[in-house]
Amino acid sequence: MMVRPREEILGLAAGIGVLILFSGMLVVSRLGATSSLTVFDMTGLRFGIAAIFTAPLLLRMRLPRVGLRQAIVLGTCSGCVFTTLLFGGMAFAPVAHGAIVVNGAMPVFAALISWTIFGEKLGRWRVAGIVLIVIGVAATGWDALAFGVPGQWRGHLLFLGAAACNATFLTAVRGWNIGAFESLLTVNIMNLVFYIPVWLLFLPSNIANAPWQEIALQGVYQGIIAAFFASIMIAYAARTLGGTRQAAVMSGAPALSLLLAIPALGEIPSIISITGVVVVTVGILVTLGPRLLQPQAARVAPVAPPP
Repeated sequence: MMVRPREEILGLAAGIGVLILFSGMLVVSRLGATSSLTVFDMTGLRFGIAAIFTAPLLLRMRLPRVGLRQAIVLGTCSGCVFTTLLFGGMAFAPVAHGAIVVNGAMPVFAALISWTIFGEKLGRWRVAGIVLIVIGVAATGWDALAFGVPGQWRGHLLFLGAAACNATFLTAVRGWNIGAFESLLTVNIMNLVFYIPVWLLFLPSNIANAPWQEIALQGVYQGIIAAFFASIMIAYAARTLGGTRQAAVMSGAPALSLLLAIPALGEIPSIISITGVVVVTVGILVTLGPRLLQPQAARVAPVAPPP
């Protein structure tokens, strides 16, 4: 389906909007992870409120045609497991480290999954990009071990787990040919049905004692902005721009997250962190290869929601 210039401009605006919202989500997650809320509270607020906004879609759309095994994979990899790992990492390490490790490791894990499971050839560009990403992530890890606050390495391990979860989700959505709204509905429904009761009954929680401002910030940003509106926006952006160009737009997330964390959290990045951002960003762009410069007609394709 050919995309008209006006639609492509709107798609680019949506893509940049997702970039800003996702980068802001990392900052808000750091705020929440260092507040009185537990990471389980943050995950519960995210999917509980997102499910409320998703419910009207169920009245206008049919239930997703997704099998139980597929629903479990989608619901965990882009749901409670992913967010708990991400929020947990933010409790130990700064936003810059999270942005570098999560955004950098995702394409690496995705490439390894595609290679091992689907037999997809990586190609020279992809291998070169992966090497650059690994260098940037390794430099960030060394920065944390050598100069960071003790224990930051725990956050890095959790970030790697979050990246592996989201890479699995993205690969599964593409491999199973699941549409954007199907994945959105599946993730939110599965976490409403299974995670929310477990959180309320068994998991550590401090939501009863947390200030309402903290609850409101996490509920609105995580549940409405990140888990709902950003998912719809990235679906539109990928449909009009194409997945490759949208991925290129999202490569700016590490740099933007680092910049937002300076005024919002007072986190001044080290020279090594700044270098890591640059190397990882270049690595992400290199993995896209020459396809990035080729004109393309966007197609309506399954697109996964962002983290």
